[in-house]
Amino acid sequence: MLSKSDYLRYLQCKKCLWLYKHRKDLKPKPSTSQEAIFEQGYKVENYARELFPKGVEIEDVFSDGDKKTKELIANGEKVIYQASVMAEGLWAMADIFIKNGNKWDIYEVKSSTEVKDEHIADLCFQKIAFEKGGFKIGDTYLIHINNEYVKNGEIEPKKLLTIEKITEQVDNLRNSIEVDIPKAIKITKDTEEPTIKILKQCKKPYECPFKEYCFKDIPPYSIYNLTRINERKLTNLLDMGIMEICDIPNDFPLSTAQENQILTAKSGKPIIETGKIATTLKSLPYPLYFLDYESIAPAIPIYNGTKPYQQVCFQYSLHVITESGTEHYEYLGNGDKNPIPDLLKSMRGNIGDIGAVIVWNKTFESSRNNEMAEMYPEYKDFLASVNERIFDLMEIFSKQYYVHPEFKGRYSIKKVLPVIVPALSYKNLEIQEGGTASLKWFQIANGEITGSEKEEIFKNLLKYCELDTLAMVKIWEKLIAQTQHH
Repeated sequence: MLSKSDYLRYLQCKKCLWLYKHRKDLKPKPSTSQEAIFEQGYKVENYARELFPKGVEIEDVFSDGDKKTKELIANGEKVIYQASVMAEGLWAMADIFIKNGNKWDIYEVKSSTEVKDEHIADLCFQKIAFEKGGFKIGDTYLIHINNEYVKNGEIEPKKLLTIEKITEQVDNLRNSIEVDIPKAIKITKDTEEPTIKILKQCKKPYECPFKEYCFKDIPPYSIYNLTRINERKLTNLLDMGIMEICDIPNDFPLSTAQENQILTAKSGKPIIETGKIATTLKSLPYPLYFLDYESIAPAIPIYNGTKPYQQVCFQYSLHVITESGTEHYEYLGNGDKNPIPDLLKSMRGNIGDIGAVIVWNKTFESSRNNEMAEMYPEYKDFLASVNERIFDLMEIFSKQYYVHPEFKGRYSIKKVLPVIVPALSYKNLEIQEGGTASLKWFQIANGEITGSEKEEIFKNLLKYCELDTLAMVKIWEKLIAQTQHH
């Protein structure tokens, strides 16, 4: 059977569909963060059902959903959750199936905040499958999250969710999908694995689970590592038969950052603009405040006054360098209430009115500051002053003042730290990256983790966030030392 998920795989990459059908053994287990995303999806779907109560859910969709759907309709049910159909080799399931006169309307529920192309394809496939199964289909709707909704008390599904009628877009796509379906079915039946040019499809619109398998024969440092490479340049290089980053010809059109990346890869030596680094770092007024936030952004807001997917900062770490030494301050919300007011109060006490605020990737910190200022106007002036004084330490690397072959064209702190300060590492920490930190704290705030495990996680969160700012301090020290040697 070709399911709608299979069809969406086909649209993304024909090889992904083939592997999914023939090499399930290659598919890794979903990660904890993927499972958390599924979990959010189920919650959103449950709220969507509250918009159409009195429905009947089909439990064992995969074994006898088709039969159950027909039985429920024969019994006069008008609202069915997970109605499904099998017809002419197609298998589809509708999140919410609603009788409307002599037709049925299909409602698809997504956790996104807008209608996307893949959602239209998804609904179009469902409509085709149900019609092949003998159903008269009326309108097609997408139920998605309204990101302007502000939580106030209990979640109100009518305000949290938006229903968009997309019948017209779905019908406009119909011809091309009807042409595609036999091609997709043919791929599922092929015995040979298809050969596909790897471009940008591994991540769009979804992260492909077979990525590791497809990249197994690609050299460790390849054209795919080229910073910000676009699809057109990738295609040109592949057509020339070039895979290794060092084989890219000198006359190939590249950006400055790409040229520097190849130059350092070929020479094995870094490019260090000591003068530019010195001028930039010496212009920063003391005291220096090295600041880092951790945040969560749940689809369904957990605190009053917050919106879906709004970033809620629950932790900060701050290293302060004065003329006389270094101090460290921190705050971590304990999960029982909105952490922002206490976080701001603590920060206000530790960040003075003069001195540079140093972060890594300033769009994140400055955006959070703007949002928090809007929520808590009493801190507006303080947060505006912090934003005016922000310096992004990552710029030393993104502006090409310091390019190292081992960065492989990347500027994240996780790439820069092991090269510049090899003694300092995230490897020994229980929590090693921001995604895990957010997820663990979210589970605590949700009451999923309690007791001694919670205390243990709090300790690990403090260690992780502290290393983020300590890493910046150590990188800064190394850069300063480097400028003094010259």
